[in-house]
Amino acid sequence: MGGKNRKIIIISSMFLFCMSSCSKDQPIIEKEGTPLKIFVATDTHLLSNNLVPKEGKYTKDKLTSDGRVQEYDYQILESLINVINEEKPSYFIITGDLTFNGEKDSHYELVSLLNKIDKQTKVLVLPGNHDVYNTKAFTYVNENIVYTDSITKEEFIDIYKDYGYQNAISYDSNSLSYIYELDDKTLALMLDTNLFEFNYEFGDNFVSGYLDEETLVWIEDNLRKAKEENKRVISFSHHNLITHNELFDSMYTLQNNQELLSLFSKYDVKLNFSGHLHIKNNQKIEVDNKMIYDISNGSLLDYGNRYTKLNVYDNCYEISSKKYQINVEGIEDFDKYSFDVFYSKFYDKQKLYFERKYESKGLDLLDISSKINCYYFDGDYLKIKSLLKENRSLKRFMNSKKFEEKYIKSLIDIDYVDQNKLDIYFK
Repeated sequence: MGGKNRKIIIISSMFLFCMSSCSKDQPIIEKEGTPLKIFVATDTHLLSNNLVPKEGKYTKDKLTSDGRVQEYDYQILESLINVINEEKPSYFIITGDLTFNGEKDSHYELVSLLNKIDKQTKVLVLPGNHDVYNTKAFTYVNENIVYTDSITKEEFIDIYKDYGYQNAISYDSNSLSYIYELDDKTLALMLDTNLFEFNYEFGDNFVSGYLDEETLVWIEDNLRKAKEENKRVISFSHHNLITHNELFDSMYTLQNNQELLSLFSKYDVKLNFSGHLHIKNNQKIEVDNKMIYDISNGSLLDYGNRYTKLNVYDNCYEISSKKYQINVEGIEDFDKYSFDVFYSKFYDKQKLYFERKYESKGLDLLDISSKINCYYFDGDYLKIKSLLKENRSLKRFMNSKKFEEKYIKSLIDIDYVDQNKLDIYFK
């Protein structure tokens, strides 16, 4: 037999062996039962139109430099509400930073939008670090920045009484945390991880998150009871349970996350949804031989403009992050518009620096860095991989010591796995 034919037979045999072994090693697991359907979003950052002019020195598009499409905050949320009313999930959960800077008017405007959701979908909310006792709640009318009312913790409960607080089965007396019974087998642990009660005392807004000892005791009491009753618990917080990027640890990851992770391991809580960081990223950590996941959802206002679908099966969490049709008059392709805004805000801030630092390579490096930044926030790591493959010489330079941008390096030193789809089996 010729050498060429032997090679074909060997390769074919290896292929058949691989197909056989792979099917044994990675069996397809059927998802069991009828799923509980939940939509999750975060960082809506709604700013009441009553507080900002449509034209002039202070308009919504001029109030942020981080890439948000703040100018279309209403349309983005209204378009998602249309999707909710079409698909009719059992729950819609928002994990904090409901408002731009905690303005009372913005809270009431958000409630007026949430009231448009059909009653068969229950809405649950959490506060974020922007939402309560905010020292930067402003109105921008008449070309001036003037303080406007923020809200207290008590007002937050009253404003959102129909969105989780009124029908909660347990409340923490030390925070705005509560527990909500999603169905007879599933509880939502809604964690207020904010430090905003210190804002007025220190004259600035606290960004980082922490859970008091009393709150941790309340959490354990409820987790113990849930385990005794054989109920699964899904956790929701504003701050990240696990670090998603080492450069953004101190302000974004819960300061005493190890204590909460220990409780989650002890009582078999496998899944937390968070926001705050504005990126779409999934992280997991093993604690005492048990795997725990933190799903960081991107802000509705940042490129990607995604919400997350969670289907809770009897043996599996099925998680998928979704784009949707955002309807804005005069913009045919909102996804492209959002990409261009996110790209240009990063590009424009860095242009002079990149030109001076990297000379002839500067603008090419900045172009690819700006695109990578967009894809990173969107959780589309496969596009980052493809982009780097198409620009091999720039990739080599970016991986070298000559390229000093730690932030960009952190965006390419990743596992190139799509962050917008994940199944977690627990039986």
